[in-house]
Amino acid sequence: MRYLETSQIIPSKGMSYTFYEVEGEDKILRMLTTIPDMDEIHIYPKPPVKKMYKPELCKVIEANEFLGLWAMGEERKAK
Repeated sequence: MRYLETSQIIPSKGMSYTFYEVEGEDKILRMLTTIPDMDEIHIYPKPPVKKMYKPELCKVIEANEFLGLWAMGEERKAK
């Protein structure tokens, strides 16, 4: 399992970070998006995109960063 990150700016909201849980070369298992400045987390247990495009352009992150945000997203969704 690998964990990858991409980022982009969202006008009037700040930086948006998308994290991917990837199996094998490019199969996306789960993904989440967070906008820290807006305190937003959106989790996608069944991601709309199933395959990474150019995973080599993504930043590699630690599993605990993804898993921590995922747990926060699940907690918020349950409320």
